[in-house]
Amino acid sequence: MSDNNQQARPLCPENRTEYCTIRFLHSAARQDAVNICIGNKPLAFNLQYGEVSSYYIETAGFKTINITNAKMPNMILERETFLFQDGDVYTIALVNGRNGFAMYPISDAPCRTIRQKFSCVRAVNLSYNSPALNVTAQRGMICFEDLRFKTIAPYRQIIQGKQEFYVSETASGAAAFHTTQSITQGRMYTLYIIGDTYGSPDLSPVFTEDYSGLQD
Repeated sequence: MSDNNQQARPLCPENRTEYCTIRFLHSAARQDAVNICIGNKPLAFNLQYGEVSSYYIETAGFKTINITNAKMPNMILERETFLFQDGDVYTIALVNGRNGFAMYPISDAPCRTIRQKFSCVRAVNLSYNSPALNVTAQRGMICFEDLRFKTIAPYRQIIQGKQEFYVSETASGAAAFHTTQSITQGRMYTLYIIGDTYGSPDLSPVFTEDYSGLQD
């Protein structure tokens, strides 16, 4: 990740190219594996449901992202254009849309001023048909409330070590699932909630370490 960060900061700032950093998360329930291109440039191959790609360094500006079926690469499933500014860091989530896929950009802007022995964590609901959800951790000291589809909770600081995250329905308090994750000091993490509330696949977590190369 440090090499990518160096690429994003050339040595001649007066003439430097502007860069952004992008990765992809397949969170569209019941959808096939995909290939992803920016323009005609292939990036991610055979990205399965529940998988997240590596981060990619790209030049900034308007970018057209093409999603194709991994088994039939000529079949375009979704195409959208986004504007990425210099220094932008994004996770592009592939979510359930009217025609199968839609893309949802999530800013991975850095969490700064992390205390010693702490990291930053947030939660994002990407389940298209889930009720509002709560996520609690650190024995209730951290609580993300009323997370509806495409809700992005702000980063909160969490102490290092093993942490249990409990996901429940906001209205009823009914448990959805819980997961145990290892937290390393000085990092950034996101708990993505994916799945189908009323069918298969069940609600489940995708826990990622986020790009932290832009931190001071």
